[in-house]
Amino acid sequence: MSTYALVTKAGAADVTGAVRAGRVGGYVAPDLLGTIVLFDPPDRTSATTRRLLRPAAELVKRTGVPAWLLLGDEEMSEAVMISAAGPHHLSWVAGWDPPADPTEYLAHRQSWDAHCAEVATAYGAPHRATELSMVRNDPIPGEPPAPLGDLLRRVCAVFGLPDVAVGRSLLDSAEPGLFDAHRVDVAPPSGVWQRLFART
Repeated sequence: MSTYALVTKAGAADVTGAVRAGRVGGYVAPDLLGTIVLFDPPDRTSATTRRLLRPAAELVKRTGVPAWLLLGDEEMSEAVMISAAGPHHLSWVAGWDPPADPTEYLAHRQSWDAHCAEVATAYGAPHRATELSMVRNDPIPGEPPAPLGDLLRRVCAVFGLPDVAVGRSLLDSAEPGLFDAHRVDVAPPSGVWQRLFART
């Protein structure tokens, strides 16, 4: 099952209000570790990362709290940290092999570690940079490949966010599959001009 979920430390009431004030509805689920949002998907033919990211970025702007958008399937997973400064992407692909040349591998790891430090700092948790940099799917001899969903769960664990959001998505099912999830629809536009523009 695919993942298309937002996880945030913002309270469920604030998140509900932000979804209602936005342009995309969905389900909001409170959790002991934060709040989960499953947004309604765009048209399947245009479900690009940019389209999927848009309602999440709007929600972060309204709540004022950084959040993580979790995206994934069997071939690729992506964790997008969204703050007031914009999005920061971390991604993993199935069957990944790091550079075999030691010099190239060292350069790759230094670049990855620096990027993870930048992401953790932008999230407001620079002390989590090293832990975040360890979320990798480098092959281990004699071990099966790490499921990509597990990498998203590890990102959630690093920042104390609800990992039950992994594997949840309205892309594949109309049901949220989350305890205590409630439907939040976008508030209808008010005023003649707003209603007119909403139709275009």
